[in-house]
Amino acid sequence: MGLEAGVNDRAFERAIVVHGAPYVRAGMESLGRLGRSWGRPAVRLAVARPLIDTIKGGTLLFAYYPDAQWLQASRFLGDCTGRAGVQG
Repeated sequence: MGLEAGVNDRAFERAIVVHGAPYVRAGMESLGRLGRSWGRPAVRLAVARPLIDTIKGGTLLFAYYPDAQWLQASRFLGDCTGRAGVQG
């Protein structure tokens, strides 16, 4: 759904979904990511269905770009000193 106004609140509208993709392969983690297609998280085809079946119906997926301003301002990260969490 996207929980943060002005950041990812259009996730549902943009149909951001986890999906399998043939270009995701073992060893890609050394690149710092598994794969993305237009902002949608992509995983290996072999794990796509079991993963999707596990997370469907209500799971939080946390993915971000290391933007310094967002890291300081997000209400979901607190002050980034290890005391992260949703505040009231």
